[in-house]
Amino acid sequence: MESKNTVSKNFSWADVDWEALRRLRAGFLSFDEQTGAAGDYWQSLRELASYDFTFAERIGWKWDRVLSGLSMLGWIPPQGAVLDWGCGTGVASRRVVRHWPRQFQRLKLWDRSRLALQYAAERSLAELPRMPVECTDGSATAETVIVSHLLNELDDRGLRQLLAVVRQAQAVLWVEPGTHAVSRKLIAVREELMDTFRPVAPCVHAGRCGLLTPENAHHWCHHFARPPGEVFHDPGWGKFAQLMEIDLGSVPFAYLVLDRRPAAENSPRRSRVIGVPRYYKGHHKILSCEGEEGVLELTLQKRDDGSLFKEMKRDPGSLYEWQREGEKIRSGKRIV
Repeated sequence: MESKNTVSKNFSWADVDWEALRRLRAGFLSFDEQTGAAGDYWQSLRELASYDFTFAERIGWKWDRVLSGLSMLGWIPPQGAVLDWGCGTGVASRRVVRHWPRQFQRLKLWDRSRLALQYAAERSLAELPRMPVECTDGSATAETVIVSHLLNELDDRGLRQLLAVVRQAQAVLWVEPGTHAVSRKLIAVREELMDTFRPVAPCVHAGRCGLLTPENAHHWCHHFARPPGEVFHDPGWGKFAQLMEIDLGSVPFAYLVLDRRPAAENSPRRSRVIGVPRYYKGHHKILSCEGEEGVLELTLQKRDDGSLFKEMKRDPGSLYEWQREGEKIRSGKRIV
């Protein structure tokens, strides 16, 4: 019998199964883009706990960035049940429920792996003691659906099953790795669901995605999360980065938040920065989603707005209100 600390808050670096993490990472990197993951790859609760403590925690940083941005926009999910579809260790739903503790009456979990479902349920009950937790099946429905890091694992049949569930929800929060291939798949999902939902983020418009034009084929919609500062001083995270060959400071992600409910009011014209600006001595080059105008490369000269120039280099945001002339930014204000 496995130790109970595999599903408790007391799990530490001394408990990590490093060989299991190496095997899991090799498997994730070898997923076939057409057929997805081959079967259930979890072998033990300790392995799930090791993943939850490391790889899933990095996923949590992405969710933290998305959720804080949504709150800054004033958006909240509908009240009711929340479903974590393909939950894995449940890191995404724990983050979401903690962020909006009064919005949800029930947490539903589903995963094709019974072991993962057991771990996610026990961990959720331990961290969210006031939230009823229900293990369900892949056809379950809820007012809010959470999807996290699944697109590179799903074959076409699995994606159809997921989208059927999503179409019955009021809102969906979807976070994926920030790679070109996965981001492009998420854009395709967006286009398919636009007949049912309106985009909340990162999109600044409800038209066709501007990255689908031939001239933007080499770009992809991605953003970056910021790890907690203490991570860089933690020897455990240092060992993890070395053994897994991961840059702790680079946490790219793609995401999509959709809502069936009508918008409360028309928002001002805003622009979404894609990736991060390219910095030069006296100017920045910024790939920006400009709504119906499409995705454009804009230029910010230091002499036009010195404070914005410095802010973007020190801590680039994602959502801005620009004042610009053509493709030149004259000034701007950060929203998120």
